Amino acid sequence: MLTIRSVEAYPLKIPYVRPFVLSRGVVGKPGIPGDHLYVRIEASDGTVGWGEARLMHTWMYETLESAYTSLVNYIAPVLKGMDPFSLNLILRRLDKLLTPVVSSGQPFIKSAVETALFDIIGKATGQPIHRLIGGRISDYVELSAMMSGDPEAMADYAREMASKGYRCFKVKIMGDPVEDVERLKIVSEAVPDATIWADANQAYTSYSIRKLLNFMEDMDIKRVICLEQPVPTWDYEGLKRIVSKSSIPIAVDESMFSHYDLIKLISANALDLIVLKLAKSGITGNLKIAALAEAAGIDLFASGMTESGVGFTASVHLFSTLPIAAPIDINGPQFLESLIVDGLEFEGAKVKVPDKPGLGVKVREDKIEEYRVELKL
Repeated sequence: MLTIRSVEAYPLKIPYVRPFVLSRGVVGKPGIPGDHLYVRIEASDGTVGWGEARLMHTWMYETLESAYTSLVNYIAPVLKGMDPFSLNLILRRLDKLLTPVVSSGQPFIKSAVETALFDIIGKATGQPIHRLIGGRISDYVELSAMMSGDPEAMADYAREMASKGYRCFKVKIMGDPVEDVERLKIVSEAVPDATIWADANQAYTSYSIRKLLNFMEDMDIKRVICLEQPVPTWDYEGLKRIVSKSSIPIAVDESMFSHYDLIKLISANALDLIVLKLAKSGITGNLKIAALAEAAGIDLFASGMTESGVGFTASVHLFSTLPIAAPIDINGPQFLESLIVDGLEFEGAKVKVPDKPGLGVKVREDKIEEYRVELKL
């Protein structure tokens, strides 16, 4: 029987080639790299699986340091000697070890571990991850383009991305209705045939968002396909009020980490759409969410945490198996100096779903060493 022989953690700082800012702070920019934890799990026959957690403490409470210590001090001892195919048992044990609060507990590092295990299972069976979870429904995944920062800088960048084949633009809005409507207007006018995905990252209240919606109506800004997470994570009542009044569909991201969260949102009539993330819910958790959403007649959007190649590729596998309603916001290729993997194939705004075993890409261990950092714990 195949067993888990070792579990290793590689803390990385990956540079950004352009600024990425959201309402809660800087995600990364030249001079401020992103925090990533690469997880390497080796099986008893030498098969290696990789996972990735992109840690961002202004978005989610897990940090590079906490993910590292959780993996090394708690998760690794439990995993060693276990059968990597026993995913259900492993995930149950991890939830007992790092207990969920309400619905989720340290989901980013758990998701990275699960990805590494799927990578091992795929390599051991000779199957790509997408086939392990039912198979892809298209050969390519289409990406959206992320627009962030100063409104004036967005127009040229939007046109540049449109020239590369992007047709959906996710615009980060910051909580000031005057500036935010200008951001939406500039991108809308720069690429007249584009669809716009507005993401507030909790920047508004159910009262202040009305000003933005009124400005959008007054300025005749069309083609906005959704407004994502307008209010704080806990504000289900605020979401409910906005859903009842907004003509633009309301998508939920940070308020939903599990199928337990989704059933509460459905019961409260507090969403129109959901945004899936590999990091929030893992592969198995996202499939549970997608099944519940289908039963409730709720469409799926999908995004990421600006992961590099491992998290990006795992997202491609997962989202290729689901009926995602819009181009997907997994934007590592836009912002990162390196994806740290070989084997991804891009055609304009589309990425081919890998068909080799496991993740189907080769991790550049030379890049791991280049970006690796020592943590002060």
